[in-house]
Amino acid sequence: MSVENAEQGRSGSRYRQITEQIKQAIHAGLLLPNTRLPSVRTLATQYQISLTTALKTLRTLEDEHYAVAKPKSGFFVASRQHIQQKKPAVVEQPREIAPLDEQTELHMAMVGENCRVRLDLANGDSALYPIKKLSLIMRQLGYSKPFLLGDTVKGTGYAPLKAEIARRAIDYGCNINPDNILVTNGCIEALSLSLRATVNPGDAVAVESPCYFVLLQMLRNLNLRVIEVDACNEGYVDCEKLVALFQRKAVKVFVTLANINNPLGKIIPNEKKAHITRQADENDVIIIEDDIFGDTAFGEQRPFPMRAFSPHVILCSGFSKTVAPGVRIGWVHSNNYMRKITSLKYTSTMGSPILPQATISELLRNGGYDAHLRKLRRELACQIDKLRQAILQKFPLGTKVSKPEGGYVLWVEMPKKALNVRSLFIKARSAGIGIAPGHIFATDDRYDHCFRLNAGFGYNAEVEQAIAQLAQWCIQSLKE
Repeated sequence: MSVENAEQGRSGSRYRQITEQIKQAIHAGLLLPNTRLPSVRTLATQYQISLTTALKTLRTLEDEHYAVAKPKSGFFVASRQHIQQKKPAVVEQPREIAPLDEQTELHMAMVGENCRVRLDLANGDSALYPIKKLSLIMRQLGYSKPFLLGDTVKGTGYAPLKAEIARRAIDYGCNINPDNILVTNGCIEALSLSLRATVNPGDAVAVESPCYFVLLQMLRNLNLRVIEVDACNEGYVDCEKLVALFQRKAVKVFVTLANINNPLGKIIPNEKKAHITRQADENDVIIIEDDIFGDTAFGEQRPFPMRAFSPHVILCSGFSKTVAPGVRIGWVHSNNYMRKITSLKYTSTMGSPILPQATISELLRNGGYDAHLRKLRRELACQIDKLRQAILQKFPLGTKVSKPEGGYVLWVEMPKKALNVRSLFIKARSAGIGIAPGHIFATDDRYDHCFRLNAGFGYNAEVEQAIAQLAQWCIQSLKE
């Protein structure tokens, strides 16, 4: 990390600390309404901070409705009534995750079931993946190394694959010891093992909102409480709200898809990743990172995961989003919890099949994987753009559609919350159209006017008709 980024991180942490101190003084009645706050220069001198940091502190108080700026006079404490009205939005409390309602159970049961138009998943058509090459490698290995099928699957994974994972990690800023890698049955198992190794029932976990629905249900099954941190205007997690949770010791763990979050498809900038990891380390918060979509990023440079900024981050990933959905090979790396994670793996699924691991290892080793990734990224970027343009053209005026930086999916937000997406899901499914309704991405109904669509199966005549039909139903619903 550069000196400049380090300075930005320190100033960012400092201004938030000062902001919270002033807010506490206001709530305690030590600073009364209409009291003039210290000037920028006074604040800078008092706290030994830069003028820029001092100004940002006052502007933040204004943005959060604790202060009012008066031209040529400075900043003043806002009226008590205004502060009380805005106060609930400042402090987030962990909440229990309610049991699945009937419709969420229905959707979860339908995931993976066949339907005519596959807009509900987060993967692609088989033509996107190197199926023929994988099949050839697997057959060759089956003949030349039959012990890969006959030997036991106990252990932490196929050593050549772990070496390839560690070698590739250097390209995205991570120095990983292969001995601290455990191969799992998909990235989902990697996440589950990581959570089980680090939390106890009743602990609070922070997640990005909207949040991948499988993760939410995993947290519920582990009897954990959750704080959902909304996205900022740029589409990634609101870093200031997140760091405030760390500083208040409000959560034990933060689970993140820092690269290509699901469902918004955004990447947290490097300077924000560095700030979040530094604050997590300082406040003893464990970060568990799901980097399954990192290799699908559309840019020329593969984005750095949070693990690149702190050796304490638990990094989870896999190959189901890049090599083939049916190849359930994932992995987890940790410097601090590897022994416990490995023990949990042994007493749950014991091991992962060796032949698929060897097949992927060979794909990574011979260079075929990099060529495949370049093609995959181009295809996904094109398919995402086509689907996005179709939605913007056909759906009601005011519909918002995410602009992903990688991955397979789009997040659609209707202009009015009057739209009942739960009913839309049932209607669409009856017509053979799969969508992922917004309510499964939160613990409440905040996304009942949203849904996620998958672009991974391309944009063809059938998809075009499905989008037109969905748009028509949405238009009708908004008129009712």
